[in-house]
Amino acid sequence: MTEHGFAEDGGAQPQRTMLAWHRTVMASVLGCATVAFAASRQQMPVVAAVAACTALGLFVMMLRDLPSWRVGGGAHYLLMRHVLVAVLLLAALGVTISVSGLVG
Repeated sequence: MTEHGFAEDGGAQPQRTMLAWHRTVMASVLGCATVAFAASRQQMPVVAAVAACTALGLFVMMLRDLPSWRVGGGAHYLLMRHVLVAVLLLAALGVTISVSGLVG
């Protein structure tokens, strides 16, 4: 029991963390897909292709890396780096679309 009267459950925290990463990766994939759709609508095929490939690559990495998630394992650091790169790329592509919409 903890000081608040709740029993500690060491097995639930890793599961909650893994589920949170599932949501984070899926949100990143959907963000990349949204940018791809927006770029396609604005006749920006290169940006759309990069965003779509990023979404697909991130989805494949999620399917590959998340099942190997273990407490104390190194797989989560690799996944975190992939998500970080995807989010930064997503931000750069979004800025590209925004600036081209303002200029054009």
